[in-house]
Amino acid sequence: MDRSYRAVRVLILWVGVLVFGLLMLNILVSIATRYLNLPISNIDWVEETSRFLFIWLSFLGAALATDQMVHIRIDFFARLLAPRVRLALEILVYLMMVSFAAVMTYQGILVTLRASDQSPVLLLPMSLAYLALPVSGVAIVFFILRILGELIARFLRGAGFMSGQPAGGTGEAT
Repeated sequence: MDRSYRAVRVLILWVGVLVFGLLMLNILVSIATRYLNLPISNIDWVEETSRFLFIWLSFLGAALATDQMVHIRIDFFARLLAPRVRLALEILVYLMMVSFAAVMTYQGILVTLRASDQSPVLLLPMSLAYLALPVSGVAIVFFILRILGELIARFLRGAGFMSGQPAGGTGEAT
């Protein structure tokens, strides 16, 4: 399991780096053509590819944020709970997250399969942009299930939540 986890994590990370690099290159081309007054008649493709790349970057980033446990959370009241109760709450939160990610994945698959439209400039199938939803959804489910396994194992051992102690992944659950 650790091997597949690392493989998925590294794959998403490097695809994200590649997408980010392409996005920056795309924006650089756009700036250069405007700044240098290059006689390129139509650079509308830059805006469209930037949009596609940004969609992918956002969803891949969401998956990595989930793995690192650095997603947005408000834990003011959770910090007031006893460690064991807080761990139970943490498990409940991750169960809700995995449910949401599973629905997101399912609906993303449906949207991707039903998409028949094309992008206006490049005439690429819009399903390429929509595909980011189920791909990141599967990764999020995978990462959350790993974290949930660690949290449940800790709960079954009779442990509680300890502030500053990673609950899973490599981030902190505070």
